[in-house]
Amino acid sequence: MKPIQYTLLWIGEALLFSVVLIVLYAFIPESKAYNIIRNFTGVIPGDTWDKYYFLFLCLSSLFIVAVIVFISAVFKKDNL
Repeated sequence: MKPIQYTLLWIGEALLFSVVLIVLYAFIPESKAYNIIRNFTGVIPGDTWDKYYFLFLCLSSLFIVAVIVFISAVFKKDNL
C-alpha cells in the first residue's frame, strides 16, 4: 500500500471510532447506566463517574472498531 492509502485508512478508522462512540452515547444513556451501577456500588462521586463512564465508552468503541477492522480484513483477504 502507498503511504496515502495508510493515511486514508487511519482517518477512516478514526471517523468510525467517532461514529461508534456517538452511537454508544445514544444507546447507553448516562443516567440509566448510573442507576444500574449505583444499585451495586452505592453512590459514586460525579467526577469519578464521568471519568469511568467515558473510559468505558471509549474502550468499548475501540474494541468494536477493532472487531470491524478485523472482520473487514478477513473478508478482503478471502476475496483476493
